[in-house]
Order: sequence, then C-alpha cells, then structure tokens
Amino acid sequence: MFFNIKDESILSDGENQKFVTREKKELIARSMNDFLSNVTVKRGKYLRHKSDEINMSEEALSRAPMFCNAIMSEGYKNILFVGHFNSGQSHWMLDQHADRMIDVLPPERQGMNTFPDMNIIAQFIPFTMGLYGYDAKFTVARPPEDKYQGAMHQMYRVGGLFDNTVTCSQQYKHGQSSWSLEGEHEKFDAVVFLGVPMQDQEVGFEDDQVREIFAPMCTPEFDMIDIYYGEPSAVKWINGEEKDSKTMVDTSFALRSTWDDEMSQGRPEECEIMKNMIKVF
Repeated sequence: MFFNIKDESILSDGENQKFVTREKKELIARSMNDFLSNVTVKRGKYLRHKSDEINMSEEALSRAPMFCNAIMSEGYKNILFVGHFNSGQSHWMLDQHADRMIDVLPPERQGMNTFPDMNIIAQFIPFTMGLYGYDAKFTVARPPEDKYQGAMHQMYRVGGLFDNTVTCSQQYKHGQSSWSLEGEHEKFDAVVFLGVPMQDQEVGFEDDQVREIFAPMCTPEFDMIDIYYGEPSAVKWINGEEKDSKTMVDTSFALRSTWDDEMSQGRPEECEIMKNMIKVF
C-alpha cells in the first residue's frame, strides 16, 4: 500500500463520502516535504523522514486517511486527539529487522530495508483530518513543553489548524494519575490516543484510571480509541471492555478499494497491522 495521486474518496462523517482531488493531495504532500526540509536540514537539525525507499510525508498521506475513515465510520461529532511526540526522535522510519518492527512486511515491501514508524504516522491523523476536510469537530492536545511539540505542532500552524490545538497540563502517558486541558470545551464523544506509551511498562494501567481522567471533559458514553504500534501487553487497559474495531478497519479498506485499484486484490498484511493498532473501549 503506497501513496498515489488519484482522486480519493473519504468518509467525511459517519455516512457521507466526499472526494479529495489529486491536485490537493499533491499540494499537501509537496508542502509537507518542503516544511520538513526547512525545519530540519536547513536549520542544522537531523531528522530522517525520507530515504530512497520511503517518504514519510507520502506514507502519512497514504495511511492517515485510512485511520480517519475508520474513526469517522463510528459517527463521532467532537473528537479529542491526545498524541505523544518527542522532537528528539531523529528517525521516523524503522529498520525492518529492528525489535520495534513486529509485523511481516507486505509483499510489495519485501526487499525494502525500512518501514514507516506507525506511531509517527498516528500523529498525522488529526492533521490529515483537518486538511482533507473531514466533517468532524476535533481538538488536539498541545503539551506546554517545546520538545513535545516540535515539527508536528509547527505543522498545525503552517497548515492553518493551530486553532484546533489546546494547551494541556503535560504530555500524556497511560497510567498517569492526572491530566487536564485548559479552558472550557464542548463535551467530547471520543478520545483518540495517538502512539501513547505506558508510564510504567510492568505495572501498566486500568481502564478506569484513564476513564476517570477524561470523563469530566466527555459525554457520558464516550469512547476511548487507542491507536498504538507495539507488542501486545497484558497490562494495558486492565478490566476494560473492548468494543469491536475490526469493522471500522474493514470499512476503511473497503472504501479505499473503490478508488485505489491496487487494493482490489486485498492487502491482508496491511489490514492486520491496522487492526492490531486500533483498540476501542
């Protein structure tokens, strides 16, 4: 599954589709590449965001809409995105033989040495939701520390989406005892965690710990969606009641097959990666 510049169908809300034109996709991809070059290499900062095999701007624009479509298939109206980013991470790609690469590469990527870091890809989900024009209200939590904002939050400014970001008390990790957003907000019906790790890898965390933190800012029946690439863990979401997320992914892949001819043959490895990444509680 690779980025292509065909007109793309997206699930703009829980029921309706709209098109993103090839011209718009090309412009966004080019702008993202230029931006990342300007804030890194041209400023003396090292960031490996592309190679001879992979371009992370294109990977993000190929994959992030898939997650957006999966999320929007549930018809959420007001979403809070809680990401996890560290500007000190200098590699946005994984060596396919590294410990963090836990899946079999899809056939079309056999022989390639690198694979996109899917937890970095996850950070692009709200950015893509805004630029592609999805019909959902969303807010992105913005940590107060510059090192946890970095290039990602600079992109919100450049992309005209800074008003969608709101300062939070700190960068969130699962297992924290407290966390908050500044100001007053309309109640969220979904909280989406993007590549968020655990505070303690051995102790883990319970569903109730997370729900207690976010319940005051959410509707009574809000969903928590955890999008994370990593080894399965028995100490995540302890006592949580997991909801169906497989249908969300199937819906997203079915929609892509309507405009991307290469998807008509199926991409089971890619589908499995995405299903393993999304958990809903």
